Amino acid sequence: MSISPANRISATCLCTIVLAWAAGSTLCAQPPAREERAAGSDRPSAGSDEKSDVKPFDEVITKDAVTKPGLFLTHQIGDKLFYEIIPTRFGQDMLWVTQIAQTQAGFSYAGMPVGDRVVRWELRGEKVLLRDVKYAIRANTADAIKLAVEATSIAPIIKVFPVKAWGKDKSAVIDVTSLFTGDVTEFSPQRQINASGLDTSRTFLEEVKAFPTNLETKVLATFRLGGGPSGEGASPRERGAPRRDPTQSAVTLLLHHSMLLLPAQPMTPRVYDPRVGFFTVGFEEYGDISNHQVEDVRFITRWRLEKQDPGADVSEPKQPIVFYVGREVPEKWKEYVRKGIEAWQPAFETAGFKNAIIGKLAPGVHEDPSWDAEDARISSIRWLPSTTENAFGPHVHDPRSGEILEADVRMYHNVMKLARDWYFVQASPSDPRAQKLPLPDEVMGEVLTYIVAHEVGHSLGFPHNMKASAAYTVENLRSADFTRQFGVEASIMDYGRFNYVAQPGDNAALIPIVGPYDHFAV
Repeated sequence: MSISPANRISATCLCTIVLAWAAGSTLCAQPPAREERAAGSDRPSAGSDEKSDVKPFDEVITKDAVTKPGLFLTHQIGDKLFYEIIPTRFGQDMLWVTQIAQTQAGFSYAGMPVGDRVVRWELRGEKVLLRDVKYAIRANTADAIKLAVEATSIAPIIKVFPVKAWGKDKSAVIDVTSLFTGDVTEFSPQRQINASGLDTSRTFLEEVKAFPTNLETKVLATFRLGGGPSGEGASPRERGAPRRDPTQSAVTLLLHHSMLLLPAQPMTPRVYDPRVGFFTVGFEEYGDISNHQVEDVRFITRWRLEKQDPGADVSEPKQPIVFYVGREVPEKWKEYVRKGIEAWQPAFETAGFKNAIIGKLAPGVHEDPSWDAEDARISSIRWLPSTTENAFGPHVHDPRSGEILEADVRMYHNVMKLARDWYFVQASPSDPRAQKLPLPDEVMGEVLTYIVAHEVGHSLGFPHNMKASAAYTVENLRSADFTRQFGVEASIMDYGRFNYVAQPGDNAALIPIVGPYDHFAV
């Protein structure tokens, strides 16, 4: 429950990078007949003074290609991967999310984030550029200052790809194999695992999936070790992780790359008000010159919810927030984890949304082989094999607006140990079920539901509330009626504890719930 104020990105229990992904794109057409696609009339002119290296389509995308339609057409030929990009996809903002899908003991954990960034594909003659788009400075105005901001906001070029062939309707075919099997710093987990670099001879494309608004690519990547002392420090080895094999010269990981088309119309942003706690995305605004200084603006990070019936006081959303209970969550805890997700439903009803957040069990491998927790469209609760006594709830958001697109709560295995010890020490005088160890599954399940609800709160955009546990009096905390209605702290996002103020016989509630402040914040 982000029990200790650590963990990446937000220096608290984590969450700044987090989302309801709002899709909205057109499925690329099935590849037309090969002889049609090779027609030279569709090729842009290369210029008379320069010899073109572009080949006929059929010479590049041969009959051996495995073609999948989606955000881009993908063509796999042996160990090579080609993208075929239609003209309308150039210049569109896309979010690239990299995660560690599989690893080995001592080198991070499966499901851990590597990073995310906005990218844009750009056609330049017979080359395609992949650019890194930044939103750190802005000028939301038509004033001349916008020219200055644009001149200071050039998008770095991550990689350049020569056009190998032209497809139908001037689509550009490029070989992107090296983007995944080469050493590209922007998408590398090198720092997380303390490696010195990628060994391309031991790196392979593993899987490619194409969907209407996203592409999913898995890479079996081998990194040379030697970036620092093996097994020492927080960077080379996470606290609580198994120690590494000191004789090992390299580490092999399965990396998952998601590229997701961002909404054509960004969500209407909401400016942060410090009186209510939210994670935020910040930037410098140069467009307002009335204050004679640069304005530091922060948008809150939040999910996009829209009512099916705008006129109703309470309506189901057009697109609910869905969290899946990961396949690796122990079977006996899955239903309690689902309850932790849906513990936020009453708060959303206060805001006018029924069934706004839903917990689902992840489909089994045989039920849906294509389901993947690393898919940028899927939010989930992951279970990590670690002795670390913690959990955290990050999210991925659209930096243009703060819209949360996807989130994955990570539960370290030994958070159960911490919860058991706390509940036994703090609540056992008032709960006869907890007066001997091991605690019954029913008790541990109730405690786990609370922890999950706290972490899901982070993935909804809420940081720690460090005041809510001081909002109630001793009389409140000893009242059965009060605590069952309002909980044992005003916000489940506080670093709260179990109700050790209550005395045996009070029959007061002992475990925090989504409280009055949380209803107000939602």
